[in-house]
Amino acid sequence: FGSRPISDSCPSSLHFYCYPRPDFAAMLRSGVKRAGGGGILDKMVPGYKDKIWASLPQGVKEYKVKSENDAFENGIKQHMKWQNIFLSYKETEKGFAPSQKYRKQAVDWRRQMERGTMHYGRWYEGPKGSDYRPGNTVDRLENVREPFTDAEWAERKNYRSWDMLKLAYAGIGLFLAYRVTGEWPVVWCEEVEKEEK
Repeated sequence: FGSRPISDSCPSSLHFYCYPRPDFAAMLRSGVKRAGGGGILDKMVPGYKDKIWASLPQGVKEYKVKSENDAFENGIKQHMKWQNIFLSYKETEKGFAPSQKYRKQAVDWRRQMERGTMHYGRWYEGPKGSDYRPGNTVDRLENVREPFTDAEWAERKNYRSWDMLKLAYAGIGLFLAYRVTGEWPVVWCEEVEKEEK
């Protein structure tokens, strides 16, 4: 009720009773303000922000308006920058799709079942019909040259990598030779007896 003017004909001792009576229906229509509302300072000094703004110099006003506008525009520019980065990444994502040119030359199990070509094997089945039971095993190390012919295996021997064990032996030998032939300084620490005073 405080924003309504007081009647000039009302005596000063009856100011409280001379305020215009509020409409009861309007009170029922008003919503409950649970928080905010400008704060306690806005209630004590109504319109104080407008008064402070009006008292500021023109240069300060322009600076404040420009700084807020620049901050808003910088946010938009930052958003556009990240948007361009994300859009360019999404464009490169199209290249990650698998190409039919390099597809796996195999038929998945579901299609094999539908075509009737599915072979139901077991995890322990080995090569050449073996299943690793006694008498039905295959030693994979018996023929380490398969699938190479004798000529191909002889050619591959020319490009064999150096044996790591021999390389380790050579390194240990060099270290021992260095320790035997090198001169190592010897420092003798002699304790000097304290002179008796």
